[in-house]
Amino acid sequence: MGTNVPSNKSIHSRSNKNIGDVIEGEWEITAKKVIAEPIPAGNGQPPRFGIYEYEVKAIRQSAAPAKPSRAKQKSEPDVGGTRREAATVPTVRRTH
Repeated sequence: MGTNVPSNKSIHSRSNKNIGDVIEGEWEITAKKVIAEPIPAGNGQPPRFGIYEYEVKAIRQSAAPAKPSRAKQKSEPDVGGTRREAATVPTVRRTH
């Protein structure tokens, strides 16, 4: 019962990356296409970043390292018995 994640997809970005770079820690760039060339600033105009389309493939993540389990520390020693047995013991109430 896993999720159906595509292994290849396209990503549009204004970041100028190279083939082989990793995007978002989970996608590796396999191909790059320039959609719009970057334009430098000039004549009172601000610079414009380029627009790029990347073909990417999913990076196979190895299984996450198992975290060491932490055992609960008991505040009182285990004296045995069950809850049902404990329920039959009368409760002592103190009055002041």
